[in-house]
Amino acid sequence: MDGRLWPAYILHSRPYQENKLLLQLLLPEQGRISAVVRRRSGKQHRALQPFQPYLLSLGGRSALKTVLQLEEQAAAYPYRGRVLYSALYLNELLCRLWPADLGSDTLFADYQQSLVALAQSSSDGMLEQALRQFEFALLAELGQLPALELDAAAQPVQAEQYYQFAAEQGLVLSPQGWRGAALLAIAAGDWQQPDALRVAKQLSRQLLAPLLGDKPLTSRALFQQRSSGPA
Repeated sequence: MDGRLWPAYILHSRPYQENKLLLQLLLPEQGRISAVVRRRSGKQHRALQPFQPYLLSLGGRSALKTVLQLEEQAAAYPYRGRVLYSALYLNELLCRLWPADLGSDTLFADYQQSLVALAQSSSDGMLEQALRQFEFALLAELGQLPALELDAAAQPVQAEQYYQFAAEQGLVLSPQGWRGAALLAIAAGDWQQPDALRVAKQLSRQLLAPLLGDKPLTSRALFQQRSSGPA
């Protein structure tokens, strides 16, 4: 690395050796990387937490970098309860699905916007909207989001028709599927459409399942232990 200070978020941390932490970081140009930082003490150690913007410099030639300098840009979002578990869910999705060392300014900005949206969510609907928007943004950056305005035959989705998603095909007509109006609303970012959030959750679950595999999401299990909810 060149010694520059880069914006970053901590996605995950765990103890590493006697006095260090192993971090999963998200940076705009470097993407998701693993880095070691010397463990701090007292208030300084507590400051190393997720959902807080940092500036940092990195060293090392191997895949495992070393944090040389780290500065806080702002306080961490004080998430609690359902919002906290939802934010942990976003971090876990990135750790599980985003390839190492693949930079994306777009994804980094989407993540920042999602943290703000979670902090501002005052209802279950707003919380679900923040989650669905990030899921679809992540799927789009991974190249796994189908065009919701077109069906598998490249024909425009019709508001009054019903569709389901078929792997390796796209949206196909199905009387047991989702109403086209909801799919078009999702594509347009119109979350006020009555069925948009429900359909978006079902579709994102279907799209994420093959990418996540059989290993359950820890954040989802924590959420379900507390109560049923949007994640």
